[in-house]
Amino acid sequence: MRTAVLSIFLSLTALGSTPVAAQKAVPARPAPPKRLFVDSVVASVNDSSILQSKLFKASSGQIQGQLAQGNRLNFEQVRGLTIRELRKLVTDHQMAQSARSFGNFPPDRFDAILKSELDRDQQDRVRELGTEFAVSEELARNGETWQTYREELRTTKLTMLAKQFAIYERLRKQSNLYLTPRMLRDTYQEYRQEFVKEAIADTAVLICVGPNAEANATYAAEFWRSGDWTAREVAEKCKGVSPGLTLPARTLGPQLKAFGMAGPVGKVSDPIRGTRGAFKVAKVMKWQAASDGRFEDPEVQALVRTIATRKVHLEFELQAQQRAHDRTKVWVYENGRRLELPPR
Repeated sequence: MRTAVLSIFLSLTALGSTPVAAQKAVPARPAPPKRLFVDSVVASVNDSSILQSKLFKASSGQIQGQLAQGNRLNFEQVRGLTIRELRKLVTDHQMAQSARSFGNFPPDRFDAILKSELDRDQQDRVRELGTEFAVSEELARNGETWQTYREELRTTKLTMLAKQFAIYERLRKQSNLYLTPRMLRDTYQEYRQEFVKEAIADTAVLICVGPNAEANATYAAEFWRSGDWTAREVAEKCKGVSPGLTLPARTLGPQLKAFGMAGPVGKVSDPIRGTRGAFKVAKVMKWQAASDGRFEDPEVQALVRTIATRKVHLEFELQAQQRAHDRTKVWVYENGRRLELPPR
């Protein structure tokens, strides 16, 4: 396993290297001998093998994404990402090997379903590229053969069938046993903050002081209504006006809070008398209306049912993965030694 991770680490970090221009002519050297990549087994699930090439393919996207974002990864970080992808591959293989036990079908019927799925995908691939020969050439460019392609596709289809039988069919047949009125009401209470919310608003404020404070505030309010100005821009164009901070309306005084929470975005207040002869003008910069979604509302019912279905789906998936885990034995291979997969 460590050898596999090191290979991935060296291959991907090499992508960030930049060639240095030669300072002087270098004598031509004979071409090095062609190297052939020899694949290796990094893990096994019962009698099914997970190859290093497949782990590399699964891990490289995640690692290259981190490198593209400018994150420099050390060996341990690459190892962590690789092991996470390995766990996903192991789970898929466990589900694939348990697919027959999840489906309530006779063996010959199950084999017919699987063969139909495999043939359909193979025919689609041939249709896309035109001929079987073109598909063979495409596979060869990716270091694959019809046999390896078929084996990988078989695992993918078995995993899909396992989820179909253990999760979707079970949910379809037994949804009324799980999506009960009691569960829906409990789900509503759990996620009540998503349905019942007070208004949210951010309010910008101008402050006017001095003997002409009210007149200046009135002019500033009219000017602010005329365009999409910030408080600072209005203060720069109007006399006797100072910009305040943009703050959540709930943190302001009673009048400003009431104005902000009422919305909508862009509304400008009339001058509001403050202390010591000051006047304030407020503008709603951000606003979200309050909501009081009751359990009985049709829209809330639909959303609650969606959330509850998602929860049941996740529960069924975890149960299926646990059943598959109990029926399989997983080994990983590191430096010629056979080890158990490290715990999460």
